[in-house]
Amino acid sequence: MVITDIKLSREELKQALAGFIGTEEYYLHRLPNGMTMKLTDGCQFVREHAGGGAYWLFDLILSWQIKLSKNPFQVWKLIKQGNGPWVIQCADGNDNFLAGHEILNSDFPLDQVTVWLIDGIVCLPSEY
Repeated sequence: MVITDIKLSREELKQALAGFIGTEEYYLHRLPNGMTMKLTDGCQFVREHAGGGAYWLFDLILSWQIKLSKNPFQVWKLIKQGNGPWVIQCADGNDNFLAGHEILNSDFPLDQVTVWLIDGIVCLPSEY
């Protein structure tokens, strides 16, 4: 799926993300310390287009892997808390809480997004 680098409305972004099923390519996400993980087409789209770029979201997920790497399946949810701060939470596939972090301010355009980290690959649930 090729979408030009244009500003998408919230609804257009939701529709675009719903169109990702499977992936054709993997994209490397790297931290300065050398840690890496792979992103699917849908996560690459989020990284490039959500709120002018959501590299920070994948930086945060990857930075937690120092503590969570023993969990091969992780469900990450970024959720806007009404008018308050954002919360990012990680659980295993059985809703057991693994980690969480409060984010005071973000320009992320959606009220929430969920990604799965499976054996070092981050995907949208629709891409699994």
